[in-house]
Amino acid sequence: MNESEKLKVVLADRDGFYLQKLKRCLERKGDMTVVGMTDSGPAVLEMVRKLNADVVLLDILLGDRDGFWVLESLKKLGSDCICILISAMDSDKLVRRAIGLGADYYMAKPIQGELLLERIHQLVDGDNREMQESIGSTKEEASIYVMEGSYHNLEADISATLSRMGISASIKGYHFIRRAIMMAVDNEEVLIGITKGLYPDIGKLFKTSASKVERAIRHAIESAWKKNGQQVYFEVVGYLTPDKPTNGQFIAALTEYFRIRQNEVSKKIS
Repeated sequence: MNESEKLKVVLADRDGFYLQKLKRCLERKGDMTVVGMTDSGPAVLEMVRKLNADVVLLDILLGDRDGFWVLESLKKLGSDCICILISAMDSDKLVRRAIGLGADYYMAKPIQGELLLERIHQLVDGDNREMQESIGSTKEEASIYVMEGSYHNLEADISATLSRMGISASIKGYHFIRRAIMMAVDNEEVLIGITKGLYPDIGKLFKTSASKVERAIRHAIESAWKKNGQQVYFEVVGYLTPDKPTNGQFIAALTEYFRIRQNEVSKKIS
């Protein structure tokens, strides 16, 4: 297929690693090309205008301006590009607002690549009947997705959440936190006396000391709080705290989040 025949797509998300994964997913079949990627709301508008994009995939949380602002602005410009909102924030209220502002579809993270490709083609090809039915059940479908996809690999789900918080896989604290959550999801008793229990256990696994584990986790949380960590933490635990959580609070909150989701998966399967 010639480049001129491919669908031109613009991606917007604050997670650079996620953008690269999304780009690979969209381009693997050769009928789409990602012409721009950004974490900025205003930059999305500029890309759509200059690059004549056919499709825009964006998160609600962006730098400068959010996804809702982008939708409003595209509507004012009279843009006819397809807009799909992809976000971990998937309450009914947000879905209704997104659709009301002109989003053609709404998907909750984590998403399945094949479904995303299918939805894009349905929207571009104008399959209105099927898409109306699909949009009407967006929340139900998104919920099923999370359940079917999340706990086939708990480690990958935790990794994605930490990455969205701005905790890079290049630092030791990332790996220590991920291991701590996995251990605590499996056995919540490890959260009792983490200084004398969890830290030393992780230290043994990674051949380091308990004190270095504690410091690395604390550094990772501090790093996250300077980036997108506070907002993502709010999404995960359901409440906004002005104070940075302690190591124990952070691990316990994320453990509870993943344990609840794991239980939901079990109920769905049974």
